[in-house]
Amino acid sequence: MLAELYIDNFIIIKKDHIFFEDKFNVLTGETGSGKSIILEAINLLSGKRASKDIIGNFKDQSIIEAVFLLKDDLIQKLTNLGISFDDDKLIITRNIGKNSSSIRINGRLSNINILKEISDDLIDVYKQGDSNIYMNKANYVDLIDSYQNDGKTKDIRSKLASLFKEKNDYLRRFKDFDLSDEELSRERDLLNYQIDEIDSIDLFNLDEEEIESEYKRLTNISSLKDGYYRMLELLDSSDYEMTSASKLLNEAVSNISDFITIDKKSSDLYNRLVALSDELDDIYSQADSYVDFLSTDPEKLETLEDLNKKLFDLKRKYGNNIDDIKAYYDSMKERLSELDQIDDLRNNLTNILLEIDNKMMRYSEEIHEIRINKIKSLEKSLNKEIVELNIKNGKFKVDVKKKEKIDKTGFDDVDFLIRTNKGESLTSLTKTASGGEISRIMLAFKEVFASFDEIDTMIFDEIDTGISGRTAQIVGEKILDLSKKRQIIAISHLPQIASLANNHILISKEDDGNYTISSSKNIKEDERTLEIARLIGGVDITQTTIKSAREILKMAEDLRNE
Repeated sequence: MLAELYIDNFIIIKKDHIFFEDKFNVLTGETGSGKSIILEAINLLSGKRASKDIIGNFKDQSIIEAVFLLKDDLIQKLTNLGISFDDDKLIITRNIGKNSSSIRINGRLSNINILKEISDDLIDVYKQGDSNIYMNKANYVDLIDSYQNDGKTKDIRSKLASLFKEKNDYLRRFKDFDLSDEELSRERDLLNYQIDEIDSIDLFNLDEEEIESEYKRLTNISSLKDGYYRMLELLDSSDYEMTSASKLLNEAVSNISDFITIDKKSSDLYNRLVALSDELDDIYSQADSYVDFLSTDPEKLETLEDLNKKLFDLKRKYGNNIDDIKAYYDSMKERLSELDQIDDLRNNLTNILLEIDNKMMRYSEEIHEIRINKIKSLEKSLNKEIVELNIKNGKFKVDVKKKEKIDKTGFDDVDFLIRTNKGESLTSLTKTASGGEISRIMLAFKEVFASFDEIDTMIFDEIDTGISGRTAQIVGEKILDLSKKRQIIAISHLPQIASLANNHILISKEDDGNYTISSSKNIKEDERTLEIARLIGGVDITQTTIKSAREILKMAEDLRNE
């Protein structure tokens, strides 16, 4: 459940900290007071993208933070997504700045995609006129299958999805084999040409680094020899007048040799100098031998240049590096082998696809029967709720037709039909026009499905638009009933609904210097009586409206206590 909402410098909210309770929370206030801003803040915490326009006038950034109290199963689910917990709290923080923004979940940096993913388990928002799962025909099969939350349906859906994917994979392969004799011949010729082109070099025994190193050595052979001759001169020159490393080292050895019998330190250094002299002689000997070996090899250089050119051409055609070319070579070999066995493969694929189709048909028939039983129960429950929500002549029915082709959900094509007035024909729910009736129908759906989903918090934004009187009272009582299973946060203009809430939050705004500031306040007793009176009679609150407000609040308290 949503326990706290902290808002700092957001649109016209300077700073606000709202505390929610676990049952029925209602937000009321005059038009334009900032109720929709609260909902916008919650939407941002659910993964909606933020615009810099929402940053208020009091700082260069907006901060929105929510604290959710979670049940153990949801904590485990979110832990599996990589979110860390110290207790049962989930804290989501969005910092929206003019130059940079950030999202943190339990103190750790996160991103908007993770936020969207976890919000589906946290909050369900309904705003009249919004497109939602109940108004989209594409969701109806999923809704039927989620009803009653049974394992058998989940198992069959999983098998159908797996078979559907497997079938599409095979169909793609089948398309690769749907070739005429002329196409077969052309593809074989092309594959053989490409294989021969790669075979023109010993690709699988080729060391590219070694080739590159040898090529660089041969192209720089003259400079390499000159460097070695100069090095040999510096190590031990034949010129008597030239100072070399060998002469200097021998002189150093000579200068310390007289002291080796009388001074241990001198003896140690002498031995090291002698060893160094021997090492220098060995280096000179190896370098002298190697410089005689160094020679230009135009033929080998030409071979390497040709090999590099071929490698460059192969990379341009078949991959960025040798491993890519090898992988492409293997795939061509495999494809060539397939083409040589194409008739057998075609027959095998045909048989495999037939077997998959038979399995999908069996599962589709099985899940169809499960759905028919669920539909009977769903229709009964929803029709009961619709009548209770004062749509007296309303009727709900699920229409099931058979698709031409089986897909990952089976062969059922489902539509939700509704009739709200006597004498009308059943019409697709997606075409139902009356806002007040849609709101009540959506409420009926949420009441029926509340036992089968795991979302703790439901938010209704002005679900009471277009209703009044006894209907408003009935809708309020239905929301109250729903709040026994879920936390409810509702924005309302009706006293019949607002009075039933366990927690009443008043949103108001006032001018402060050059700015208008919106803020919230949890109200009780006399303050709440005055707000209910305002909802009843408008701006002019009279003793009559106050009396009516007290009566409504007393009735609401009795209903909550039942």
